[in-house]
Amino acid sequence: MKMEPCMLGVHFLGGGKIALDWIPTPRPIETEVVVCIKAAAICGTDRENLEGLGQETIPGHESAGQVVAVDKPTWVEVGDRVAINCHVTCGSCEHCLKGDLYFCEELEAIGFDRDGGFAGFIRVPEACCMPIPDNVSFEAGALLVDMLGTPFHAAERANLASRDRVAIWGAGPVGLGELMVTSWMGVRTAVIDLNDYRLAMAENLGAELTLNAMCDDVTGALNAWTGGDGVDVAFDCAGRQVAAEQAIAALRERGTLVVVGVSQELVLNPWEDLIRRELTVLGTRNFNTHSFSEMLASVQRGLPVEAAVTHRFALRDAEEAFQRFLSGECGKVLLVPEFHWRKGREGP
Repeated sequence: MKMEPCMLGVHFLGGGKIALDWIPTPRPIETEVVVCIKAAAICGTDRENLEGLGQETIPGHESAGQVVAVDKPTWVEVGDRVAINCHVTCGSCEHCLKGDLYFCEELEAIGFDRDGGFAGFIRVPEACCMPIPDNVSFEAGALLVDMLGTPFHAAERANLASRDRVAIWGAGPVGLGELMVTSWMGVRTAVIDLNDYRLAMAENLGAELTLNAMCDDVTGALNAWTGGDGVDVAFDCAGRQVAAEQAIAALRERGTLVVVGVSQELVLNPWEDLIRRELTVLGTRNFNTHSFSEMLASVQRGLPVEAAVTHRFALRDAEEAFQRFLSGECGKVLLVPEFHWRKGREGP
């Protein structure tokens, strides 16, 4: 009897527990190709299913790798190096044609609705394969599709100018990604968080001012930093009411609050928070696909996206990787199936 080739894959069992299972390796079907995963990043949005009820599919929506098998592709070839866009869509509606895939009514998400990248291999539609050149690492490719893509789009939505002063609430991976983008643009940036480990990372990544909201007078410090003018743009990457309130208080007249962090509730006072100072509140999601080449070029020119990575684990050590992720004492945590460093090594 012929044996099916198998691979390791992660499953969330709920309650913070995971399982590593041997499962059949996917095969290509029509225009869906098989990619060997070279790097996959843990994201804050994985926390809900990890700590909640779990999920049936393999998680992992930030990944990159190399195409190893095709069936009837139209343009992808075996050997192509690709970052994987997690949005599976119709490809022909108004939103898809504009590059706003996440608005598509037929949207499915790799790592949620379909098996994701916390495995040895993944089968994806070739439309999800975003080519990356040889001088961009697989790790950078995995980070491009969310950790960099989301803050990059947020900065685009904010219409930042180099003369602006901005403040970022939340120094998790997305907040650090926002800092990388604003610093790359030459924008003076302050970062606010409760975690000294991540504030130290922010300082190393170019933050001009770092504040711990637990012990620092955030409003007073930002007021002094801006000479009493207030910040031009505030990015809420924390997704917390208290962060949004501090951000609004720190804005100058006609300033902009960009809500990046996901939360279920945000309470605003229309007169005090919006009308009186004519503030703007923007929501932002993932990246527009037409911006991918610009993001890629920024990384090629030196935007240090991999500097956010503090820990790398082999796929077989996924349980330790998620423990590190949940501890908060980390930046970006990667699962790297072909792992040659000692387990859990810190640093890029």
